[in-house]
Parts: sequence; C-alpha cells; structure tokens
Amino acid sequence: MSIETWLSPLPRMQTDATLAEVNKQLSAGSVSITVEDARMLSARREAALSNSERTEFGQPAIVGIAEAVATSPYLSHGGIASVLADLQDAFYALRDELSIDVPDAEIAEALRGCLDAWGDASMIASMPTEEVMSFSAEYARAAEARGFDAYRIADDEGRTYTFDPTPAEWGYDEQADGWDGERWADDWND
Repeated sequence: MSIETWLSPLPRMQTDATLAEVNKQLSAGSVSITVEDARMLSARREAALSNSERTEFGQPAIVGIAEAVATSPYLSHGGIASVLADLQDAFYALRDELSIDVPDAEIAEALRGCLDAWGDASMIASMPTEEVMSFSAEYARAAEARGFDAYRIADDEGRTYTFDPTPAEWGYDEQADGWDGERWADDWND
C-alpha cells in the first residue's frame, strides 16, 4: 500500500475542517464558500507549499486570511473563492520571502490592506514584498525601527528610551600621558 492511498482520507477531513473554519471566519462579512471552493483552496495550498518546498503545521493560512478579509468591501458572493485563492497564493509567496519571525497574522493584515487599497487580489502576489508588508502596522513599525541606528525600547507607561550605538567623535588633541616603561610601583615610595 502506498502512502498516498493511506493518507487519502486525511486531505478530505482537513478540507471539511478548513471549510467549517473559513466559513466561521467569513460569517463576519456575511459571505461563505462551498465545498468545491474549499477543495480548490486546498489544492492551491498544496501546490503553493510544494512549489516553495514548505510544510505547514497547525491551522492553514487561509483561515487567518479569511479572518482578516471577512469584512472587506471587495469580497462578493460570486468571486470570493478566486479572491481567497489569489490571497492565499500571495500569502505563501510572502511567507517564502519573509523571516520566520514575521507572524502569519501580520501577513494577513498586509493582504487585507492591499485588497482594500487596490481591490484586485490577483495583482498582490506580483507586488514587491516590502510594498505589500507596508500595509501591516506592526511590520512597518519594526521596519522603521530597523532603519534607525539608535536602539529604542518603550516601558509599560509608554516612555521611550534611546541608545545611540554610533561611536563618538574623539578629539585627538587631548591626549593622556602614556606608559613610559616604568614599573607600576616605581613612584610608590617617593
């Protein structure tokens, strides 16, 4: 028995679970997908993961994407599956480009921002990563902090502290006396 035969019921169970979870998230926008849509999304997910040689553990990304875009005015009952599929493809393309430290929720937030700004999910996958991610508030804030030479932290009350690691300019006209070769204790008993 091949492993594909043994695992064949698993994708169907995952598809049913994904369908229920995606429809739960999409209910905020009063839209839903069908079983055929869920199968298509699952097939596109498998293709995207295969192309990027990735494995996804836990909740499929489409659930987070559905949560982020559920109330978008650019989702319509007729084209919701294709919009979600394009956003899912863009998600996996971004996930492949970004550090693992970037949470999936930030990527989904950025996809929602792009969808609301341009209204066309199919063009998001072809956009530069930094341009798409500029729609995530947290990612943009972190990118801005990386752009500074100073190290900044904020305390619980919102005060910001800054340390600038750039070296100070040294004035070489003020020199201290150097070591002239005498022993340390030579001047001890003067």
